[in-house]
Amino acid sequence: MGFLALIGGGLLKFFGSGFASAVLAYLSKRQDTAVLTNGQNVTADTAVATGQLSAYIEERKVIAAERAAQRLSLWSAWMIPTAFGLCMLHFGAIVLDSTFLFNWQVAKLPAPYDAMEQMIVASVIGVAGVQATVGRIFSKR
Repeated sequence: MGFLALIGGGLLKFFGSGFASAVLAYLSKRQDTAVLTNGQNVTADTAVATGQLSAYIEERKVIAAERAAQRLSLWSAWMIPTAFGLCMLHFGAIVLDSTFLFNWQVAKLPAPYDAMEQMIVASVIGVAGVQATVGRIFSKR
C-alpha cells in the first residue's frame, strides 16, 4: 500500500503542478482555434451561397426581361397565335370533312407536317386544359 501511495502522490504532484495547467491551456487554445476556423468557414460558405443566389436571381431577371421583350415584339408576337389558329382551322376542316362527309375535299398535309400540326394542336389544347385543371385544383377558393 505504501508503494501505491508513493506513486499516487508522485503522480498527483506531477499532474497537479504546471503540467496539467499547461496541457489544459494547450487544449483550450486548440479548441478556440478550431472554433474560430469553423466560424470563418461558415462565414465564407454563407458569403459564397449568398453570391450564388444573387447571381441566380439576376440571371432569372435578365431571362424574364428577354422573354418579355420577345413577347412584346411586333415581329414575333403574332406568329404563335396565327400558327395555332391556322392549324386549328385546317385540322377542324379535315375532321369535319372526314366525319360528316361534307365533300369539301380538304387536303391533308404531307407526311412530316401532318404530325407537326397534330402536335401543335394537341400541345396547345393539352397545356390549356392542364393549366385550367391545375389552377382549379390549387386555387385558394
